Amino acid sequence: MSRAYRVSVSESLSKEVHVEDGLCSRLELLPILPKERLGELLAQELEKDGFLRKGNTVVRREKNGIDVTVDLGTGELKVTAKGHAELALKTKREGIVANPGAVESAEETLRGKAKESLEREAQAEEEALRQKVTRQLEDRLKSLRSELDGVTHRVTAAALKEKAAEMGTVEEISEDKKTGALTIKVRV
Repeated sequence: MSRAYRVSVSESLSKEVHVEDGLCSRLELLPILPKERLGELLAQELEKDGFLRKGNTVVRREKNGIDVTVDLGTGELKVTAKGHAELALKTKREGIVANPGAVESAEETLRGKAKESLEREAQAEEEALRQKVTRQLEDRLKSLRSELDGVTHRVTAAALKEKAAEMGTVEEISEDKKTGALTIKVRV
């Protein structure tokens, strides 16, 4: 009569996970003034909205880990969201062998399966974090889009006023805040 041997292994996995998602777009500014001047007007408007100027870019880091960057020369907009998690995963595997000589081999097999299981679990956690970061980014983009549309509207209006002043004497300016219509009367 042979005896059964219980084999038990425990494995753990500690891992730091960093994920990032982002998108690039371009702010549509009409070429009313030279690019450098449009960039200055854009910087002034964005600084009013909490952006910080860093050379030829303006940057705003938001509470939820989202960074918004605008290149003043090209109007390129980059929005990135980052996520971080520290994983501490554990698992235990058990098996039974009939031969005492097979205990070591059974431990190796169980340890391998435990490690594979932990890696799959870590990948699932990383993917869940990536999806969370993407959702955060998508949610923020909804309100950011209208905010940046307002900025480009104000920059365009300021550029039109400057251009009108270059062309002659500005006699009258009327703006409709509801529709965004701008009428400039210039004496040439």
